[in-house]
Amino acid sequence: MVSVAPGAARAVPTNEIVKFSFLSEFLNVPVLRAGDNKRIGKLVDLAASTAQVFPRVTGVIVRIASPSTTVYIPWTNVKRIVFKDHIAVEIPDGSEHAGGRASENEILLRKTFLDKQIISTSGYKVVRVNDVQLLIEDRPNESTNLWAVHIDIGMRGILRRLGYLRIVNAAFRWLTDRDIRDKFVSWKNVQPTATTSVYASVQLKTDASKLSEIHPADLADILEDLGADERFALLESLDHYTAALTLEEMQPKNRLQIVELIDGSKLAAIVNEMQMDNAVDLIDACDAEKRHAIYAALPAEKVAELKDLSRLSTSSVGSIMNTDFIVARKTDTTAEVLDRIRAESEKAEVYRYAYVLENDDRLLGVITLRQLLCASPTTPVTDLMAEQPVTVQLDTHIRRVAKIFFKYNFEAVPVVDEQNHMQGVVSLRDVLAAVYPEVREEEAR
Repeated sequence: MVSVAPGAARAVPTNEIVKFSFLSEFLNVPVLRAGDNKRIGKLVDLAASTAQVFPRVTGVIVRIASPSTTVYIPWTNVKRIVFKDHIAVEIPDGSEHAGGRASENEILLRKTFLDKQIISTSGYKVVRVNDVQLLIEDRPNESTNLWAVHIDIGMRGILRRLGYLRIVNAAFRWLTDRDIRDKFVSWKNVQPTATTSVYASVQLKTDASKLSEIHPADLADILEDLGADERFALLESLDHYTAALTLEEMQPKNRLQIVELIDGSKLAAIVNEMQMDNAVDLIDACDAEKRHAIYAALPAEKVAELKDLSRLSTSSVGSIMNTDFIVARKTDTTAEVLDRIRAESEKAEVYRYAYVLENDDRLLGVITLRQLLCASPTTPVTDLMAEQPVTVQLDTHIRRVAKIFFKYNFEAVPVVDEQNHMQGVVSLRDVLAAVYPEVREEEAR
């Protein structure tokens, strides 16, 4: 590393005013010492600070020819930029190999992005980086700033790096009367799968703030396009609730690959946020050691419930029911039940129905969200509920339940025991996934 005195970086005038450039056009250009124009090496990467929305270039990584080594030079020491020809930096004679320090939030643009997979949070897909577009902010009598503004994922990026852009674009224009179009992703919509610090060996933790805005189903599709290591790294960066929703949407094979890599206590925290039926499916797919680690980190009552569901026949509705549902008591008003829905809607898989129970949890009736919204806040739920609702029992065959859904056009059906005590609910989605697993597999393909 090199330690040098600070200065102001200024771009020299050229025949063409350059407002935008590309990372590939800076790579491998000669680096000269500003005082005597002696070549000290070549530029092999740019360091950028991630403290802003658009990363600002804060240093250059230079490979010194003799002896062969790589040094970091702060951007404030860049004194001259001759576009595509060279850059000149201010360093004292003989100090090329002295030590210097970069900030913790500086990343290497080439190592982090070129030819790597990233997530486009605007298109909800995984894309390959062909180049990085840079904005040159050249202000008179002030320092020149360089900002990363777009990721190039188009054909022009590949051709530019190969040196064939001008020739191929000319031929393309001759054939089609138009240029090859740029294909950019704004930096605001870029989520790398991993970032490399200036010290190269350090893998910085992925910032998942952009991922949290993506629907879990889309996020699951994105993760399934990544390799196993990238899936694990990104899932680790998510909060437990988002990770649970994402795992629920993933195909069993890919989900199990990730689960095998996650620490037992971390996985238990994710399982604790999952719907009960999905949690049972995930735990049953784990090996005995992983299953024991999950159970050891969960509350005893949760473990007992999971084990009870796991023991049920896979062909019965008890194996796919969910035990999180909206409960209403016969003394409740519509306002009280709506408050409960607001509080528990994220946890409950089915929130469009509230189930009216006696104090001993016997099912009295069911009321819909539409009825609650249309009624007066002080109306007792017993005045609105449908009495003697259609129910199924724990050992009812799943295909029998599917026929009930098609007959009555329900979104969910309550599951009761022989004494009509409420045990859980089964949703249309869960039944279809159980009866027609090939549908989901075909959708995934």
